[in-house]
Amino acid sequence: MYKVIIADSVSKVLRKLPKDDLGRFAEKINLIAQNPYAHLSFVKRLRGDHCFRFRFGDYRCIYSVIDNILTIEVVDVGHRKGIYRR
Repeated sequence: MYKVIIADSVSKVLRKLPKDDLGRFAEKINLIAQNPYAHLSFVKRLRGDHCFRFRFGDYRCIYSVIDNILTIEVVDVGHRKGIYRR
């Protein structure tokens, strides 16, 4: 199982989310942590980047997988309207 690292800025955003969306996030990130390369239908690779994304409610999570230390780093979480403008 991979370890999940959430940046401080991302945890601030997660604290402000509705509880049902936060539950969806936790459920999906736990599935990814078990096997990040499983063919999960809700995970998509970002074009031109080494990151992946998944959807939960109206929000998106962008994360990267670091294989040599078995870690998943949550890079950003935000509303679907503005998450890709970075």
